[in-house]
Amino acid sequence: MILLIKNTILLILLSSFLSCNGQVKNEKQSVDQEKTSQTIKIPNPKNGFSNGFVDKDGTLWFSSNGGGVYRYDGKTIKNFNETNGLSSNQVFTITSDEKNNLWFGTQNGLVKYDRKQFEHIPLPYQDTTGVWLDKVYPTINPNAVNSLTTDDNDNLWIGTAGGGAYKYDGENFNSYLTEIGRKQEDSLYHNWIPFIRKDNNGNLWFASMTYGGVNRFDGNNFTQFLKKDGLSDNQVRTIYADKSGNIWFGFNGNRESGLTVYDGTSFKTYSLKNGLCNKRVRAIYKDTKGNLWLGSGIGNLCVFDGQSFTEFESNGQKLTGILFILGDKKDNIWFGGRNGIWKYDGEILTEITTNE
Repeated sequence: MILLIKNTILLILLSSFLSCNGQVKNEKQSVDQEKTSQTIKIPNPKNGFSNGFVDKDGTLWFSSNGGGVYRYDGKTIKNFNETNGLSSNQVFTITSDEKNNLWFGTQNGLVKYDRKQFEHIPLPYQDTTGVWLDKVYPTINPNAVNSLTTDDNDNLWIGTAGGGAYKYDGENFNSYLTEIGRKQEDSLYHNWIPFIRKDNNGNLWFASMTYGGVNRFDGNNFTQFLKKDGLSDNQVRTIYADKSGNIWFGFNGNRESGLTVYDGTSFKTYSLKNGLCNKRVRAIYKDTKGNLWLGSGIGNLCVFDGQSFTEFESNGQKLTGILFILGDKKDNIWFGGRNGIWKYDGEILTEITTNE
């Protein structure tokens, strides 16, 4: 009987010890996890971020306005800049090809990254010397790459800041869309293509900020759409193709522009009169629930549920200065721009960047 009592006491003491020890371990694990979550935030570059891209394995890549490129897999961060081989720390766009190479469009041209090293690939050079380009409109730089995508044949398509578009097959460049839009003061076109998008049918859509509207390429021919055809403005800034086959167009907010959608037959524009939060639309993304997210780059993030537009707010926080929106492989939505990057899982908004 005495032995039974002693054994019972020992069991109680042992259970208490294990329970306390487990609690200490759980608390330690919680602290470690908190430390980990604190250390994986991306430092926000001085001028913020310009674009984002999700590669085949789900890794996120963010281009910045002066800080190079950031690779983020949720656990680790790596920054690539000129010291690592980039041609410029001003990076506008990112895409990948079928061989899993990454391509970066920079202020100083095209860069290929085979996951080991960077390769500078010069565009066909265009002379930019001249009074008008140097002093009147310094934004125009035909040797800068503003937009990238690949077609169904894995050719790389390149949109420049004043030199039209190129198709690059890995060896040769072919030039397109150089003489569309409005002639500038020097009697040349300087077509600026800030965005290229591939739709569900493999067509490529090219935006023009120099009054060239939008051009669709079906693999053989280009078809131009202008304000007279249904666009709300001839200066097009961004394009988005949703899974239903609709093509959405965003503009710089000039004149009576708004959010224009093309269903394959006709155009429809949503304006401020229809409740659009901001007539300047720099980023468009449709989530799995059918909500359309709109970033203006200057105003607050906006959501369109198909019936009405509302400014997004999470726990009293609104997001402003959003320049890109994308979804990852887990259906999280990522917002980024001048003020940083945020992840939204449908319920919780988490800031991924830090200014510390």
